[in-house]
Amino acid sequence: MANTNAIIKSGELRFISASKLLSRINSEQVKSLINTNKLDMDIQLLALQEVLAELEMSRERYVALYDFAPVGYVTIDNKGIILEMNLTGAKLIGRERSELVGFPFCAFVVRKDIRLVLNHLYNCRETGDKVTTELGLLNKGGVIVQVQLQSVPIQSADNRLCYRTVMTDITEKRKLEKELLRLEQKNIIVEMAAGIAHEVRNPMTTVRGFLQLFKGKHEYSRHQEHFDLMIKELDRANLIIEDFLSLADRRANFMNQSLNDVIKTVLPILQADTIASGNNIMLELGDIPDIRIDKKEIRQLFLNIAVNGLQAMSPGGNLTIKTYLDRNSVVLTIKDEGTGIPPQLLDKLGTPFVTTREKGTGLGLAICYSIAARHNAVIQVETGPGGSTFFIRFKLS
Repeated sequence: MANTNAIIKSGELRFISASKLLSRINSEQVKSLINTNKLDMDIQLLALQEVLAELEMSRERYVALYDFAPVGYVTIDNKGIILEMNLTGAKLIGRERSELVGFPFCAFVVRKDIRLVLNHLYNCRETGDKVTTELGLLNKGGVIVQVQLQSVPIQSADNRLCYRTVMTDITEKRKLEKELLRLEQKNIIVEMAAGIAHEVRNPMTTVRGFLQLFKGKHEYSRHQEHFDLMIKELDRANLIIEDFLSLADRRANFMNQSLNDVIKTVLPILQADTIASGNNIMLELGDIPDIRIDKKEIRQLFLNIAVNGLQAMSPGGNLTIKTYLDRNSVVLTIKDEGTGIPPQLLDKLGTPFVTTREKGTGLGLAICYSIAARHNAVIQVETGPGGSTFFIRFKLS
């Protein structure tokens, strides 16, 4: 049997054989020694397992914090290739993470903003500091997501220059800013309208009256067309002033009413326009509950959008009007088969003087957005080469 070390009572270390050591210890003592050592090993193993479990939990918490953070994290190498991205970042682009890693970041950026990305990375490298840029990412569904990039240069494990980038979705922020700008423009126009309404309409009424008087005189008979044209233009100017005033927030007469009934009462007026333009109306009114609306205002909103749709179509087109219940909203959709709304105008819809028509003022849609706001409703637009669809969503209380 091999020798072993033993510490004797005096504290002196001596080499003695294992057989001699065991001969001095009875069997009960041996069992106790073995059990004690086994217990110590079990305790140490259990402690180690607890440490490993805690490390694994910490790793899982870190992964969860990284992947499901409210912002996107992406690491880009010096050539603009995506090395790593969290799930939030992948969701912003609308793709799986495996579809992104290894591809150029610019491949998922709106074409007009690619130069912004290149300048962003260049400035980050040159300054060695954090750089911030706003640009658009092209979602897999074709939707543009506005993001803010914040990048800092770092060294990778193999000493390569990389960029650690945070992507923050600012789409809703930009929408809110545009809406606030639209409201500010509307308020300016309303103030202008209130200021000029009486000052301008009174002299216009006087001029119109004299024109009608002169028109009836025999000596001016050969100028009848000129008088008619001047009176027509004065009436058009007066109508624009009335549209200005319609933008103002007024006291609405809200009552629980059927949206379908409002549409049916206006339909004969609309059908006269469709006959004149050679188009058709497709009516699909669903089973919807009554909602609190101002009948007069909703009639105006419906007519403005529907007439715009008719005017956007060539003869033979279909204007489809639908109502339906979508979860907690009653939805009115008006779909035309025109050429669609240009992308550069889409974000400006509802802003006075923004229009696709040659002689339009853009006040019709501005009035519609004001009416929708007073009804706590939302107007959404989908457009393309095959036409445009306006969704007016009325929330159920």
